[in-house]
Amino acid sequence: MIKLKDLLNENKAMTPLKHDEWYPAHTRNALSWTLTQNYIPLYPKQIESLFGKIPVNAFHTTSPQNITSVSKILGKKKSISTFTKANKSSGLAKGRGVQTGSGGVVFYVEGLLLGRKAEDFDTVPDRTGRRWVMGHHVFGGDHMILRSAIEKAGLPDHHEWSEIEDEIVGEVEDDPKNKDLGWKEESALIKKKLAPIVQKHLKKYIDTTNALLKKHKKKVQASMRTKSTENSNWWNEILIYNTKVIDCFVLKRVYDDYYFKNDSRDTKSYKSELLKIVPENKITVGSPAQFRKWYTTREGEITV
Repeated sequence: MIKLKDLLNENKAMTPLKHDEWYPAHTRNALSWTLTQNYIPLYPKQIESLFGKIPVNAFHTTSPQNITSVSKILGKKKSISTFTKANKSSGLAKGRGVQTGSGGVVFYVEGLLLGRKAEDFDTVPDRTGRRWVMGHHVFGGDHMILRSAIEKAGLPDHHEWSEIEDEIVGEVEDDPKNKDLGWKEESALIKKKLAPIVQKHLKKYIDTTNALLKKHKKKVQASMRTKSTENSNWWNEILIYNTKVIDCFVLKRVYDDYYFKNDSRDTKSYKSELLKIVPENKITVGSPAQFRKWYTTREGEITV
């Protein structure tokens, strides 16, 4: 009979969380990022305690297919990635998207500042609304501030977490009461035993990084809170929350698409979803050239 510990050992070198089924979806990614020892979670309550509430206006580009996803974030503590500067050669300067293919739907929004950089700094959201940011972005390029604090706190890395998993698997498989359990039942037991360990680990990691943000508040202010005069080769990134839509621009090629204006058998039209977010008199339709005029009128910058 194949044992779970044998499968774990076989896959250990591949990924730290090979057995995703042992971890709830809302903690799985967060746990993975902590084990790299390179990421800091940012969230509104934490940032407000350090810097207060700072209102900002910015732009968010998406595709018609993602309008509904945007609507679920508006007015919430979950953050959204926005920009105010776009290089003239980038898709954003033409109303197109970054991660959403063709883009074509651009929201002008207001919200509260979570963090900002002169360049896209590859932040990743988790299911609770936290944004995970690499430590060197937070501390002005210093790679060791975070790593040193994590090592001092005794927090595990990938290898050490695998050893924790091994120990739990051994406890379950070596217990005589579990000898007749199948693979699914054993996995359920392992998940139950790991749950409090994961929660304790995440709390300690977040407490450690929060203390670090407070200790290096001036570095964080300079690196993540100050409006930069620098221009990147592509675009800047501004993380905001409590987001509200002011108005919207839709590229004409997107607006004229059949599925933008018409319901399909299974779904409502993209336009009907858009109208749930912004009234029709706040929607401008036009060409990329007309978009640039709309964008710069709202103090968006096109850089070279």
